Amino acid sequence: MQRLFATIALAFLQVGILTTTASADKVDISTVSCGQLIESIKSGSENDKTGMGGILYWIAGYTVTEEQGTVVDFGALGKDFEKIMTKCEAQPKLSLLNVSKQNLGENGTEQGSDAIDLATMTCEAAVKSSPQDSEGLGFILMWIAGYQASDAEDTIFDTESYVSSMKEIGEYCGNNPSIGLLTASDEVMGEDDSE
Repeated sequence: MQRLFATIALAFLQVGILTTTASADKVDISTVSCGQLIESIKSGSENDKTGMGGILYWIAGYTVTEEQGTVVDFGALGKDFEKIMTKCEAQPKLSLLNVSKQNLGENGTEQGSDAIDLATMTCEAAVKSSPQDSEGLGFILMWIAGYQASDAEDTIFDTESYVSSMKEIGEYCGNNPSIGLLTASDEVMGEDDSE
């Protein structure tokens, strides 16, 4: 259990979500501009670049269609992110979320044979990921956070809530290593069905 928590903790710390754009505890992703994305990427700071990368993965999870479900082609996402960057460089005053919606989800690059279904990734696989994969795991967790937020149509990214959820997911996964990482996130971050 400690190994998984350490892996997840390292993953979300590597995402470095507290960028200059997202220095507050809560960020309304719908208010992040293309200019902020470009500024963060050009700053040269790895934390800024990684933090904005995390926001893009969050948006990718948020904009996924029902048809796409939990299947993600990270190569195709990279192409979509390049299109977003190009559009944002040309029009920095636009909303990053709006530009992303034009290039992700139903408007995204067709997924290829390298697409993976995140619903099949187990907690145990997350535990066994190498330290070199921690940034990738961080981006997967950001995608999952965006995916969960899309159910509630909530564009607020709450850093404190995210850190707390990752800790809970780590504990849940530690006790249930054969459970899917997405199932664990549903248990922790999903909507309360009892209401």
